[in-house]
Amino acid sequence: MKYSDRAGALVDQAEQISVLQELFGCDTSTASIVRETLTMVTAPAATTLAFQGDPSADCRFVISGAIGMRALSEDGQYTQIATVETGEVVGAFPNICEHSVELVTQDAVEMIVIGTAQLRTLAQDHSGVGLGLASLFAQQLSNVLGQMAAHVTLTAYGRVYQALLDMADSTGMITPAPVVTALGVRTQTARETASRAISDLCKVGGLTKSKKHWTITSRRMLEDMVV
Repeated sequence: MKYSDRAGALVDQAEQISVLQELFGCDTSTASIVRETLTMVTAPAATTLAFQGDPSADCRFVISGAIGMRALSEDGQYTQIATVETGEVVGAFPNICEHSVELVTQDAVEMIVIGTAQLRTLAQDHSGVGLGLASLFAQQLSNVLGQMAAHVTLTAYGRVYQALLDMADSTGMITPAPVVTALGVRTQTARETASRAISDLCKVGGLTKSKKHWTITSRRMLEDMVV
């Protein structure tokens, strides 16, 4: 196993409960019950969490980082299907099944992992968990459709610029500084193309870069470049 199960090593009990309340939209008592079933897992960048066709018997809630979902075609080529972002989930629910795609971390990832059977029981016994899961899956479906629409309607540069807008906080800061290769994977764009898009944006003054973070200096300018 390339990644480690570290129950309680990433955040303390109070933080875990707060994260669960945010994920499921449930009260403290319900979050405390859910906490008894979880395992905290961490994985470094470029780690394969699951291969296409592997058994899928749990749900993985991403609390930091991102996981790429990619499919292997008959001619041996990988296609990025979607990206599981922070606050999203990937796995089997309500029943155990097989992974239809390969899961690879795009950067260092922290996850809450709950077994499929355990999560199904929690959803049946606690309406707050069931409602939270329904809301989470609905929002994630909307996000995936948005990613698909962007791939169809936007140019390669446009996909990169939209990703930067999505990654930035309210002040325009992107922390940590993105890895261009990972950004290319996320946007289904060649690394060289993503690099040129970033370079061009810096030249026109729309982005500044440092080792620790990038800053969008003009959100309006960048929005106008998403075509």
